[in-house]
Order: sequence, then C-alpha cells, then structure tokens
Amino acid sequence: MSRTLLADALIWAGAAVAVLTALRLPFTRGAAARLHVVAPVTVLAAPLLLAGLALRSWSSWHDVAKLAVIAALLAATGPATVVTAGQAVGRSSRE
Repeated sequence: MSRTLLADALIWAGAAVAVLTALRLPFTRGAAARLHVVAPVTVLAAPLLLAGLALRSWSSWHDVAKLAVIAALLAATGPATVVTAGQAVGRSSRE
C-alpha cells in the first residue's frame, strides 16, 4: 500500500467518524449521553485525521511537527476536558 493511499484511507476514516458523530448528536438527549456521543471524535477521528495529514505527500517536516504538537495537545487535554464536563453534568443533575 502506498503512503498516499494509506494517508487517504486514514483521512476518510477520520472524516467518516466525525460525520457519523455529527449526524447522531442532534438525536441524543441529555448532557451525559451527548458526552458519550462526541467521545469518538476526540479518541478516534482526530488521531486518524492527524495521522493521515502527516502522511500526505505535500507534508514537510514542519507541517508534520505542527500536526504532532496538535496531536499531543489533544491527547493531553481531551480526556481531562471530557472528565471535567462529565463532573459538571453530574453535579448539575444532583442539584
């Protein structure tokens, strides 16, 4: 499999996950359920898209470095953001 074909497959897979999540979101009721619906975007769609973009033939080393920084920031802050939002939802449902 060529690098371009692999990059395209990763980009399309990430885009498909994001689109399917966006289509499902309006039909989800409740804040906690919405958090569960959007979790695949942070966990699966973003890494697939970033990996695919890094493998594209037009990518230079500084493009890949920027994408790596974005991926690291997303990996570091994504779970903490979801946990904090979940705690806020839990607190508001108890009140």
